[in-house]
Amino acid sequence: MEIVGLGLTVVDLMVIVETFPQIDSKQEAQQSLIQVGGPVPTALAQLVRFGWKCRHLSAWGDDPLGRVIEHNLKETCISHPESCRQSDAKTGFSQVWVERSNGQRTTVTQRPIITEVLSKVDLAKELTECEVLHLDGWPTRDALFAARTVKAKGGRVFVDTGSPKPGIEELLSLADYVNAPRRFVEEFLQVTDSERGAVAIAAMGPSAVTVTDGEHGAWLAAQGRTFYQPAVRTGPIVDTNGAGDVFTGAMIHAVLSDWPPLQALRFAVTAAGLKCTRLGNREALPTLDTIVL
Repeated sequence: MEIVGLGLTVVDLMVIVETFPQIDSKQEAQQSLIQVGGPVPTALAQLVRFGWKCRHLSAWGDDPLGRVIEHNLKETCISHPESCRQSDAKTGFSQVWVERSNGQRTTVTQRPIITEVLSKVDLAKELTECEVLHLDGWPTRDALFAARTVKAKGGRVFVDTGSPKPGIEELLSLADYVNAPRRFVEEFLQVTDSERGAVAIAAMGPSAVTVTDGEHGAWLAAQGRTFYQPAVRTGPIVDTNGAGDVFTGAMIHAVLSDWPPLQALRFAVTAAGLKCTRLGNREALPTLDTIVL
């Protein structure tokens, strides 16, 4: 079974600093890293690490950063159509600052500058045999088309919400599984309680919903019940960037493997915790044999 992902892809220009600098000050970088980021490609990379076959649909420019993306996807064994590279586009990027003392990050992103978004990628053809689809809601029109197409064929749709986006209500109604960070629940539902947020999103249609809250753990609403798992600390926190994407990838693996809800939640929280003990969102991805429940 191939998992198809559709979503934002950027190049992360990551810098490790001792502490976040004050305004109008200068500071030496402790370490730097260039990597491919985005909720969907990072989750797919985690799923490949777990043994799944994955294909990514996105868009980037025919420029140096676009070539970084293509090289990384090839190294990660994630396939993609050549039409993702668009000559009239400019590849997006994120500036990511990570504080060495606690691994917390601050991110500023410029999304890809693309005239026709994914119209050059034949989504209908790409989704002909798709049974499992993973989305982050970008771009809205294509995400909704893909979700409708896969659901109409009886496939399963997974969504990582990130921040509220246009069309999110319909996307949630089409999803089988949804992961939402606590900030999404607060902004979209005006709810501060993660458990209530998970239940409210589940009422919109998904059969399983997780709400993640960093060091405070995660909630899962599934099978008419709620489950809670505290954060798992497996070592010093080095880099929290990408932890939510790894969590989602791990939950997709658990759902597709038909694991019981609490086992799935513990697995995903543990995977995210392991990722945070190492720098980056590729080399730091855990393998099945390193996740001990």
